[in-house]
Amino acid sequence: MLAGWADSRLFKLLKSIFYNPGRELIAVNQAYNSIIALVKYLKMYGFASDEAGGWVMARRGMRLCQRIAGSLTAFFEVNLTQHVGNLWNQVNNKIKHSGMVTNRHNYYYISNWDFLANPERSLREAQALGKNA
Repeated sequence: MLAGWADSRLFKLLKSIFYNPGRELIAVNQAYNSIIALVKYLKMYGFASDEAGGWVMARRGMRLCQRIAGSLTAFFEVNLTQHVGNLWNQVNNKIKHSGMVTNRHNYYYISNWDFLANPERSLREAQALGKNA
């Protein structure tokens, strides 16, 4: 409840600051910003994770789509008729349960998302990487 109050207070303050002709404050849904940033833009543009998150929020503010890349949906079944937020939730859960991604730096080294299709293989690879490190 307090977090919601702080967010609304901050939004009101920002709205009053931007209340000038020619300026606009656009509120965007922050759900799945981090995972979208890490999966789509981190390696593609060589951004840091916070820069990629800002990129996602800017794209959302411009009302651009944040669809899931075909390279991700090719490896596991995704119902494309669902809302894009639900699809990113599925991707997020698959990545969490894969065991391959343990921190943000791992997203730089993922060249192929095929470990999402075969979780048993991905656990063996993650264990092998852990022994070699």
